Amino acid sequence: MQPEPNSGVLLAMRLKEKSHNYKKLLAAVLKYTGGQPFLTQKLFKMIVEAPDSPPRNKETEWVEEMVRSRLLANWEQNPELKPLQNICERLLDPKQKNIKLLTLYQKILQEGLIVADESPEQTELRLLGLVVKEHGFLKVHNLIYEDVFNRDWVEKALKKVKGDREPSESEFINTFAELERKLLVTQVDILSQESSEEQGSTQVLYEVLRDVTEKIGKLLGADRSTIFLLNEEKTELWSLVAQNEKGEFLDIQVRVGEGIAGQVAKTKKLIHISDNVYEDPRSQLVKANDEKYNYRTESILAFPILDDNAEAIAVIQLLNKLPEKKQHEHQKGFSRLDLERLAKCVEPIQRILESCQSSYKASKKLRATAALAEATRSLDQINLDTKAILQRVMNAAKKLMNADRSTLWLVDRDRGDLWTELPGKGEVRCQYGVGFVGKVAAERQAMIIPFDLYEHPDAENAKKTDAQTRYRTCSLLCMPILNPEGELLGVTQLVNKRKPGNFGEYRKEDWPRVPEYFQASFDKNDRQSMQVFNERVGVILQFIKTHENLKQLAQIEPKEAVHQTLAILSDAVVNQSEEEIYNPLSYMLKFLSLSLGKLLRVDHTTIFVLHAEDKELWCLLPEEEEGSKVKEIRIPANKGIARIFVLSKYKKAINLLSHLNDMLIQTGIEEPIQNLLLFPIFDERGNLVAIIRFLNKLKSVSSAPLSKRIDPQGFTQGDADKLRQRANSILPILQACQSFHRQLRSIAEQQQAIDPLYQAISLVHQSNSPEEMIEKVMEAVKKLTNADRSTLWLVDYHTNELWTKIPQQDGSWMETRVPIGEGFVGQVAATGQPLNIPFDLYQHPDSEIAKRTDRQTGYRTCSLLCMPVLGSDGELLAVTQLVNKRKAGDIKKYKSGSRNGKVPDHFQTSFNEKDRKDMEIFNNQVGVVLPGLI
Repeated sequence: MQPEPNSGVLLAMRLKEKSHNYKKLLAAVLKYTGGQPFLTQKLFKMIVEAPDSPPRNKETEWVEEMVRSRLLANWEQNPELKPLQNICERLLDPKQKNIKLLTLYQKILQEGLIVADESPEQTELRLLGLVVKEHGFLKVHNLIYEDVFNRDWVEKALKKVKGDREPSESEFINTFAELERKLLVTQVDILSQESSEEQGSTQVLYEVLRDVTEKIGKLLGADRSTIFLLNEEKTELWSLVAQNEKGEFLDIQVRVGEGIAGQVAKTKKLIHISDNVYEDPRSQLVKANDEKYNYRTESILAFPILDDNAEAIAVIQLLNKLPEKKQHEHQKGFSRLDLERLAKCVEPIQRILESCQSSYKASKKLRATAALAEATRSLDQINLDTKAILQRVMNAAKKLMNADRSTLWLVDRDRGDLWTELPGKGEVRCQYGVGFVGKVAAERQAMIIPFDLYEHPDAENAKKTDAQTRYRTCSLLCMPILNPEGELLGVTQLVNKRKPGNFGEYRKEDWPRVPEYFQASFDKNDRQSMQVFNERVGVILQFIKTHENLKQLAQIEPKEAVHQTLAILSDAVVNQSEEEIYNPLSYMLKFLSLSLGKLLRVDHTTIFVLHAEDKELWCLLPEEEEGSKVKEIRIPANKGIARIFVLSKYKKAINLLSHLNDMLIQTGIEEPIQNLLLFPIFDERGNLVAIIRFLNKLKSVSSAPLSKRIDPQGFTQGDADKLRQRANSILPILQACQSFHRQLRSIAEQQQAIDPLYQAISLVHQSNSPEEMIEKVMEAVKKLTNADRSTLWLVDYHTNELWTKIPQQDGSWMETRVPIGEGFVGQVAATGQPLNIPFDLYQHPDSEIAKRTDRQTGYRTCSLLCMPVLGSDGELLAVTQLVNKRKAGDIKKYKSGSRNGKVPDHFQTSFNEKDRKDMEIFNNQVGVVLPGLI
């Protein structure tokens, strides 16, 4: 069979006839086309039909001239270059996603290569053929595309697409819905404490606010737009997303009742000034800000956002209506159509802003927790410097609250006043009831004084102090610190809330002028954050108090005293991670080990504590890497030498080397063992509490090598006698550690039970489509409940059915539908009530459909848990179906097609109450995410 006249094969063969150096000619073609089939074939055809031939060794230049003169010169009008024209038309279609495509392609042109990430925009550019993936990067497919769709073309195309595009209310509403979904995911991250850093989760809140502001401005055609949020005291509006001409963030704060935005917040009515804004008496602040930021406002629209109780939560302020293309007559200010557009978007905007407020409060609380954890991370029960601790704690508070100064005043019960230590001044005292701090101490109530504090009726004392120190007090937050019994321990005092930014320190020579960065106020959110902070400070102060009385307590109830110390230290670790709550226990055992090691002068001492219920001995050893966390090691208590002490209650020390391979001897040891001593500690009932292992008795503590310092005589009876004399002192410490360790194990088990639920919820929030949601749910809940199979059925109210998609082996999805009311799933959809059928489901009166389906598929249904998924308004959105609870353990997957009727042992169990509760929480989160995907 002969090839077609214009086929690529024949054209390639004819290159040989065109040039003796046809390989170089072929390379030149591929250089320009990148192997793109249409362009390659087109260029081949042009070459073979050309009246001339390329000069020898000039093939590349000859092809380049042909590309420029015949292919690129008039490509827009050439009917044979329709594929190029199709790409052009596709990218110039005025759709929102084309802006994203052009912007992405522009970035590829500028950078040459970008990392491929399989995003929808990257996929579409690849489908267009404009770019190609190579070695994990995207690049322009070929030199022809790069020349046709060059940087100038992209810039013009972006201007055209953006200019031709008219705003669509529905698209804006969808955009707000996407922003709301993004914010909900952020809230889960914040509440899970995964994004508690300010540059993490809080940054997302700022981005959402910025995006909402930008969309509103674009929707109404405003030159500038600002969202002012109302603080909880309803006294002040603030904004973090307004921008100046340089695109920089501005920090604008307005008191309620002042200026345009302040009056809108107070009256809850919109204000529209269509022209000559500066002539309106309400616009003094607008004019002042314009002068400050070199701007001119011609028209202004300020619009209140109210909550469900008709209370103002925010004000949207729009400046300078831009002329619209379709508007024939010049209209001044914003139109009625603009207000109608804004009204259609008010509901999603309200929800977003309320969520931003609540998320911001939550993130501030978490940052308070993180700041205190940083301040108290190095605390231990051995070396306490009260003044250093207080200074470190208050430095953290100052950083957390962005205050200019901070002080912690402590109660002196002997003298009946408050005292603190100030740099350069030494000890300073304050009487109860005198000044703001004394008043807070006397009344035990928090006090917030906003800017300007000098307007407060009780500010005379502050003014006198300022005159003496040449400082300017502008705002204040004072709060009492109480212990759990309500006893006053101290007062935290924060002075001068600072606006965001790096402004340096207050200069005495500027007094009494008020710097702009001090013109801010502490608010209710700050008070709530400091409440969390003060609770933790109270723990530290209580610990200090306990530490000072520890010796006295230890003489009365030594075990309880040590246990209390461990509990207080652990509670001071705010994050409560498993590693951190073990640290106090590690400190206590390390201190005891070092003390006993010095007593006997040994190289290595390890304490193994008995966990009787688990029949194990445990010890805490440092990780191999320096500075890392401790690790817990467990060994059996019913084997080897340990068995002698535990079961036989052998109460003598063991001093031998005949069992060096025993786990009790070898655990955690790398250096050679020359001699050892195992010393048991028993309680008053004769039960083993711990075994202390001493390795390598030393004859000196010099810096000589270990081999030369080891005492060849080993341990003696005198060493055992020394330990026996101190056993009564050691026992309560080890008993407290033993008891506290049991509590930690219980906490760890509870955390392990919670983790799968949180992981399942996090997985669902990563979904971007109904199919992905179905897949994520199926994956998450199987792991969460140890179910063998799971399905998410979605409601179709148009057909009164439930539907789902099941992934096939070839990667496709097969849709399946069930009428509402039919079968177990349909029954849950019809009633809205959960259904839990224990093993064996075949005994259920309504199991005929399940049996019939099992006969067709070769599967065996043994237990079932079906639960509804409801939206925020209570509407049924879906049903989750879990089939066959599995017993714990790594069990092989059930083989479908097995028709022997035998029920596997691992299916002979039922979903329990915990599964139901976990799925109820899980389904609530599915109900949050699902409306944005269907």
